[in-house]
Amino acid sequence: MARGPKIYLDYDQQGLDDQYNQRVLVPDAEDYIADDKAETTRVRKTYECRLDVAYGSSGDQKLDVFPAPNPGAQILVYMHGGAWTRSDKSIESFMGEGFIRAGAAFVAVNFSLCPKVSLDELIRQARQAVAWAYRNAATFNGDPDRFYIAGHSSGGHVGGMMVVTDWSKVTGLPRKLIKGALLCSGMYDLVPVKLSARNGYLKLDDAAVQRNSSILQVPDTGCPLVIGYGGDEHKEFRRQSRNFAAAWRARGLSVEEYEMPGVNHFALRRHFNNPDSPIFKAMLKLMSL
Repeated sequence: MARGPKIYLDYDQQGLDDQYNQRVLVPDAEDYIADDKAETTRVRKTYECRLDVAYGSSGDQKLDVFPAPNPGAQILVYMHGGAWTRSDKSIESFMGEGFIRAGAAFVAVNFSLCPKVSLDELIRQARQAVAWAYRNAATFNGDPDRFYIAGHSSGGHVGGMMVVTDWSKVTGLPRKLIKGALLCSGMYDLVPVKLSARNGYLKLDDAAVQRNSSILQVPDTGCPLVIGYGGDEHKEFRRQSRNFAAAWRARGLSVEEYEMPGVNHFALRRHFNNPDSPIFKAMLKLMSL
């Protein structure tokens, strides 16, 4: 088949569009999602939880809180994926089970999605959720000085934006509020995303790409990161993770990078709750759990 003109790196338009569509590689993605929903139902029945807690004025600004069993516990705030346009916390609770069992508090965040809102607004809401969790930590046995972030896919992008945020400028909170993060299969450079079919709903211009690309905003004093991605994911998702890890290291910052052979984009989510997974083990160690 004849190739079209190159759009980005060695990709023509169709090739780049496919690189940012994980379902091209995983046609049974809905089966994974159905299993995730069932696991979330089980976890919500097993552990104490407070569902749909408001953290902002929008009806979308809700979060689920799983309190820690004892005061002064580590806090893990999780940002869900779904290409910034779909999914929500209602299928995410299972990803926190391992951390809950280890003694941490777990908070799963919802935010308004694109194209209902801009990516800038989505990120603003995510920051507001982080600020809420920090200020209300004691209500769910959390220690605000032991505060961590996690995210997968577009949630990895959101998490990346959280770790490059100067919280003292955005919310008046401590600049180094976040002590570490687990970021998996994220997009940290939105230049190729803007050139792909995803921009049909993201509507990014060059300024929005700059504002929302964490790799362009790596701080001098960033927190330690655990970065993971599957060996069976698209090349672009693997490249994005590798480049972000390299950018973090280039600033002399701590990062552990894990490629998991044979793991696709949707199967990777199960590694958040797999005691044998290298990313789960690394994050437990980072959180001193």
